Formats: sequence, C-alpha cells, structure tokens
Amino acid sequence: LPTEVSQAYHDDKRQPYEDYGTLMGTLREGEKDPDVVKSIEPALHILGSIVTLLSIEGDDQNIFRFKYWGLIKNLYGMERWTEKLIREECGVSCNNVVFETGFRKRDPLYDGGDPHYMIW
Repeated sequence: LPTEVSQAYHDDKRQPYEDYGTLMGTLREGEKDPDVVKSIEPALHILGSIVTLLSIEGDDQNIFRFKYWGLIKNLYGMERWTEKLIREECGVSCNNVVFETGFRKRDPLYDGGDPHYMIW
C-alpha cells in the first residue's frame, strides 16, 4: 500500500485518543511524581532498558505506564512481573502496570515477518 494510505489508517486509529485527550494507548509521556519514581528505582534498575517509564496515573499514583521494548510474546508476563516488583521489592502501592507498544502488535522475527521492518 502507498505510504499515505497506511498513514491515514494509523491516524484514524489514533483519532479517539486525540478526541478524548487520554494518555492510555499512546506513547506520550505524562506526569511522574519524582518521589514515586525514586521509590521504584530498584524495579527500574532490574528491568533495565526493556522499559521506559511514561507516566504514573490514578488518584493515588498507583497505575504505572511504560513503553515496552521487549518481545510481544512476553508482554503479559512482564507486566505482571513488573507489578509484583513494584509492590513487593519497592513497597509501593500498585493497582496496575500498562506496557504501551505503539503500532507494534507482533514479533516479526517469530511470526515470519520482515526482521528489518519495525516501527518504534
């Protein structure tokens, strides 16, 4: 497909996020309480470069959003493990961990796709 058709498709999929002004489902960075970020430093150190903290959401600052750089096949397990790390290793209240991947929905190397085609 021509680039403009693909871009129009992606723009259409992202329009609801623009309409409602939500951060969930996007890769936009939001607010991060410096005290909470300092508290979860041990978990961030363990996770290393596989995640980037995007924002801390919720009234009680207990929903953590990350940009996830790892394999999609490990996404759910990594979310749950990160939630456990934040709760048990850092002692921080955590209701949910959300890993955002942007347009990436699969692992090309494992799905027979083109390993050189990635949208980061």
